[in-house]
Amino acid sequence: MYCLSDKGGAIDGATVLPLPNRDTLAEQGKTVSKTGVLKARARQIRHYLKEIQPDVMHAIFLYQRGWSAMMSGFSPLVITLMGPDLNLGQEQYRHSWQLRRDRIFGAFSLKQCSMITVVSDDLQQAANRMTHERVPVELIPLGTDTRMFHPDVDTSALRQRLNIPDDAFIVLSPRQMMPRYNQGVIIESIPLVLKDLPQAVFIMKDTFGYSEERRAYVQTLKDQAESLGVSHAIRWVDEVPMVELPQYYALCDVVVSIPSNDGMPVTIFEAMSTQKPLIVGDLPSYNEVIIHGQTGLRVPLRNSQVLARAISKIHHNPSLARRMVEEAQVPLHQYGIFSEQMMRVERYYQGLKNGDISKPPLGKRLLNSLLMNLLVTFS
Repeated sequence: MYCLSDKGGAIDGATVLPLPNRDTLAEQGKTVSKTGVLKARARQIRHYLKEIQPDVMHAIFLYQRGWSAMMSGFSPLVITLMGPDLNLGQEQYRHSWQLRRDRIFGAFSLKQCSMITVVSDDLQQAANRMTHERVPVELIPLGTDTRMFHPDVDTSALRQRLNIPDDAFIVLSPRQMMPRYNQGVIIESIPLVLKDLPQAVFIMKDTFGYSEERRAYVQTLKDQAESLGVSHAIRWVDEVPMVELPQYYALCDVVVSIPSNDGMPVTIFEAMSTQKPLIVGDLPSYNEVIIHGQTGLRVPLRNSQVLARAISKIHHNPSLARRMVEEAQVPLHQYGIFSEQMMRVERYYQGLKNGDISKPPLGKRLLNSLLMNLLVTFS
C-alpha cells in the first residue's frame, strides 16, 4: 500500500510518498496559488502512478486532494466525502467566481469516480444528486479504534500537567483550531457556565498553528478569553499526539463539538467509545447517530447561551448523562468501529480490482481529465 501525502509522516504498513504543498513549492520559488498547487500535485501523482501502477486510487477528501487525483486521469478512482469539502460556502471565498469554480472542480471529480464513499447520510444524498445516481455512493463512516479509546485510562498525570483541580467539571473541545469549528462560541459561553459552575475548566486542544491564518485565529480566541475574563478557566494545549488523545477524552466530563458544517467526525465516535456525553451542533450530518436527549444533546448553531445551558444540564443531570452514554453505544457499534468499516472498504477495493464495479468509459475519463486540467490552468 502506498500513501501519497502533502504532510509527510509514517504510516504502519504503508510506503509514504511526498506530494507538494504550499511550503515546499514556495521553497522552490514556484507558484503557491490554489491552482498552482493543484497542477504540481497532479504532475507528481502521474509520476508516481507510472512507478506504482496501483489497482485502485483513493482520495480522502474531495477538496484539492480529490481534484488533483481526478486530474491524473487514473481509474478506478474512489473519493471519500467528509462534509466541509462538499458543503462549500461563500464565507470561505473572497469572490463568488472562486466558489463557482471550486464547485465545478468538485462536480467534475465526482463524475470521474468508480465509487464515492461518504461519512453521513446527507452527504450520500448530495453525492447522488450531483452524479445523477450514475456513480455508486456508499455510506462508510471512518469510525474509531475502540481498543485505544475506552474509559479505563489513567488521567492523573495529565490532570496534574494541566493543573486541573480534582473537583473541576471539565469540558473538552476536540476539533481543530479553525473558524468553522466555532471555538469562539464555546469561549463566549464560558462566563455563563462559570456563573453556574465556578469549578468548570475548558480544554482547547491543538492550538499550535501551522499557518499564519491558524496562528491569527488562535490569538483571536485568546484575546477573546482575556477580554471576557475567563482565561483562568481555559487550558490551551498546543498539540495532542494521537497516542495521548484518549487521555483527554477520559479526563473530561463532556465533549463539545459545534462546527458550522460537518460530515460524521471521528470525534463523535471517540467520545462515545470513551463513554462521554456529547453536545453537538444541530446539523443534518448527525441525524443517524445523535438523537437529542437520547444519544447526545443538539444545540442551535452559534448560540452561546443555549450551549451554556446544555453544559450545565449535563452537570446537573448525571442520570441523563449516563443514559445518553449507554444509548450512544448502539450507533457506535452500528457505524463507529474503525476495523469493521475498513473491512467493508477492502471488499470494495477487491470489487474494483476484479471489475465487479464498473469504471467510467475511457473516453469520458480522458475528456473529463482534460477539461479539468484546462479549467485549472486558465482559472
